[in-house]
Amino acid sequence: MAQEDYDLTVLVTGFGEFQDIKTNPSFEITSLLPPQISHKGLTIRLISHPEPLNTAYHSILSTIPPLLEQHKPDIVLHIGLAVERNYFAIEKSALRDGYQQYPDIARKVFTKAESKKTWGKSPERLETTLDFDDVVDRWQKGVWKADVRGSDDVGNYICGFIYYLSLEHFWEKGDGDGEKKVLFLHVPHLKGEKELEKGKEITVNLIKAIAESCRR
Repeated sequence: MAQEDYDLTVLVTGFGEFQDIKTNPSFEITSLLPPQISHKGLTIRLISHPEPLNTAYHSILSTIPPLLEQHKPDIVLHIGLAVERNYFAIEKSALRDGYQQYPDIARKVFTKAESKKTWGKSPERLETTLDFDDVVDRWQKGVWKADVRGSDDVGNYICGFIYYLSLEHFWEKGDGDGEKKVLFLHVPHLKGEKELEKGKEITVNLIKAIAESCRR
């Protein structure tokens, strides 16, 4: 199918090695997703980024904007690992500052000066323009026996960084008024084929919930 034949195009990314975790479930889930989903009369194209993203600030900064320009997705879904959580959660917003606190896998931080140079005129906090509560509600109704939630605690590390970067990309393109149809999904430390398959199904259900919400 040609891109224009799809009702919605969703770009999905996952991360690679994180701290002492060699196999990151966020990328494992991304790699399991189908190329398209048919749901309630909608045909949704999924572009799953084929490589795990490097969990390093400067690598993300150089990778994500060109990726967004290349694919021009309707929706962006970044997936990341929350080691301390045993549930799945989508995050509502991200902060511009604070990434100088925690070194990445390359043992580097994103300094205050770099934040000011990159995003100095952008808001301190940006949030998705998707109907967050509606997406959470639809997601919870579509998932059977799984703990899925809305959250507003993406943090000041790699997950918050990539989320703000994508939100800001669309904020800037829309002169501050544009739609920012970006979400960040935190997944627990899933292990093994069965858990990862469950993670894939929960993610597919999230994408369906997003598509339903956008169609209203």
